[in-house]
Amino acid sequence: MPNMEKRKKRILIIVIGIFVIALVVTLYFVYKSQTSPYPKEAIPQDSLNSTTETIDLGNTEIEASNGYLYSVSKTVMLDKVIEFAKSISPKAVQTINEKGSYYEWRNGEDYVIYELEQNTVIFAIKQGITWNEASINGYSFTQFVNNYFGKNWTYSISTSAKQPTGETIYYAKRTIEDLNVEMVLNNQSTDYLATKDGKIVYGKILLSELTKVGEKLPLISSSDLDKYVNLSSYPKEIYPNYGPLQTTILNSVDYKSEDFDTIAKTLTNCKSNSSSIIYLYKSLNQGNLTPVYKLDLQCELTYKDTVYTIPAIGYVNAIDPQYISTVE
Repeated sequence: MPNMEKRKKRILIIVIGIFVIALVVTLYFVYKSQTSPYPKEAIPQDSLNSTTETIDLGNTEIEASNGYLYSVSKTVMLDKVIEFAKSISPKAVQTINEKGSYYEWRNGEDYVIYELEQNTVIFAIKQGITWNEASINGYSFTQFVNNYFGKNWTYSISTSAKQPTGETIYYAKRTIEDLNVEMVLNNQSTDYLATKDGKIVYGKILLSELTKVGEKLPLISSSDLDKYVNLSSYPKEIYPNYGPLQTTILNSVDYKSEDFDTIAKTLTNCKSNSSSIIYLYKSLNQGNLTPVYKLDLQCELTYKDTVYTIPAIGYVNAIDPQYISTVE
């Protein structure tokens, strides 16, 4: 009988011990979830879709730390654009008014266009806007945007290009958290200004307000990215640069033809040379702006049994997959 009592006590102690351990573990994870700097719910990955093309990361160094979530404000700056049009071309009249979509003002060769899909203002002024600077830099964009639209955004110059007609185009990228914001077209710039004879003669300005939400987002590690990147559902996009084909394939195949579409679908064997972290902006309705890995790629195309190598840009989700959701 005493042995039976001892056995019962032992079992009771073990049960209580297991219960206490389970309680401590549960409380630990509850506390950890409540104090975690990361989102409690998955963030929609609005910056990227997915593609079936594969990417070989090779020895590309991938920075794994923390990023921040930004929201894309749906605020429309129509009143400011109207003031801008009147300021740079006082005689310009509105010629198109597609409410909530597209607006246009013209006076001879002068024009101001405000399109809301990407929320950009595009303009050209024959007489130019006097700008007393020998060249344009990032602060020039800050001044221009502050003067005409009342915003104090920051920029970095990505590249410049002298045109046959005499003007120089300066391409810039909006910056947030010391990282560049990019768009797919126009040398991946968000904005550009063209100058000639000390005057700004045309340009494009992104007017979307990008607001820091405050939540940290853990970036995916290099080893995990290598495992996930080529899954068909993993958010990534590849944009080939067909420029090097001008003297070969494009000599005999029209870039806009179905034949070239067929050639483009042979894109394969994309290998990464380097990476950087950026924010990819697409449209006013994007919702979230999340950190993205930008990869410099070399890819292959096949035409008439000949393999051609071309450069490409790859944009790949940089967030730890457990913190994002994607649209299937």
